[in-house]
Amino acid sequence: MPPIVYNAMVLREPYSGVEVTVHQLLCSLAQHGTCPVRAYVPHGCRPVPPSAQVLLRPCRAARPRLVRILWEQACLPVLLRRANAPLLHAPAYVAPLAAPCPTVLTVHDLHALTHPQFCTAANRLHYSLLLPRSIRRAAAIIVFSDYTRRTVISRFPEAAARITVIPPGISPGFKRCTDETALRTARARYDLPEDFLLFVGDLTDRKNLGGLLAAFAHVRARHPDLHLVLAGAAPPGAAAALERTLHALGLDGHIVRRTGYVAQADMPALYSLARLFMFPSHDEGFGLPPLEAMACGCPVVCSGGATLEICAGAALTCDPGDPAAIAGAVGEVLGNPATRHGRVLAGYAAAARFSWENAARATETVYRKIIRDF
Repeated sequence: MPPIVYNAMVLREPYSGVEVTVHQLLCSLAQHGTCPVRAYVPHGCRPVPPSAQVLLRPCRAARPRLVRILWEQACLPVLLRRANAPLLHAPAYVAPLAAPCPTVLTVHDLHALTHPQFCTAANRLHYSLLLPRSIRRAAAIIVFSDYTRRTVISRFPEAAARITVIPPGISPGFKRCTDETALRTARARYDLPEDFLLFVGDLTDRKNLGGLLAAFAHVRARHPDLHLVLAGAAPPGAAAALERTLHALGLDGHIVRRTGYVAQADMPALYSLARLFMFPSHDEGFGLPPLEAMACGCPVVCSGGATLEICAGAALTCDPGDPAAIAGAVGEVLGNPATRHGRVLAGYAAAARFSWENAARATETVYRKIIRDF
């Protein structure tokens, strides 16, 4: 059988949750899968295990987003036809509309359609044009949560029979860090305060940073020595808005620290040092950071979409639109050691359910079914 084609051209530093899952699934298919896979990846992406049978790296010009989209829609179908590919997996929302073979499409969420106010104009245009058509043409659709499955069906009821829920895994490195040297190094590298709450993700409105900061201002009134660490990249416009919000709330750069993008190898240390992980986003199709935090023994306060589903009762939940409710959930953990201990133990159990090996094997089951049916 010719190799299945896996289009990983979306990979580009710094990785967000989408890029992490696209890269990790490719690695897991290479390590644990049995189907031959040919992957298209850009120059400079993170390494893939040598067991990956074929890696094709288009030129660097394919990296800018517009050029990548044009390459996927115009050039990739030609390459699929020449290779007589039995199947294409498009793991990042959109597939080439002229693909000559069946496609498996991964839909991480429908934020561009359900929450367009949180998306850039370019994203709204791109996904409004190509995402619905990709969903309608896909032979199979993979989503990471039942919440996302229901969201897709509400918009595209005809796709219901083609949707399979396959949660992603957690990278093996995410576990409680007890190495004092590693902890000290991370604290010094990112200028971490002694006692802090942690947020990890893009510093954008979709993550409800305004609500998070307002809630933290409430919490700090009771815990004046507590700090907040924001780990993630902020677009220029978002950074300016964040500064205005901090100023309005009376929170300065000493109280709220921004680390910028944090290397994946350092994240277990940050989760392990934090008192609590805050993730009160408006909506999530899955939400890897809460699971990573729980795997590292950090209790979680979260809200929004699939995060409530995947945390399986291990996290304290709150209304993202109510800063007082967010602060109340945080205070419940900070003020009650027994509650904190129970949430930590429940978090370990919840995180242990997610495995990249299981995700790869379930994905291959979808591949085989589509190839057999077509």
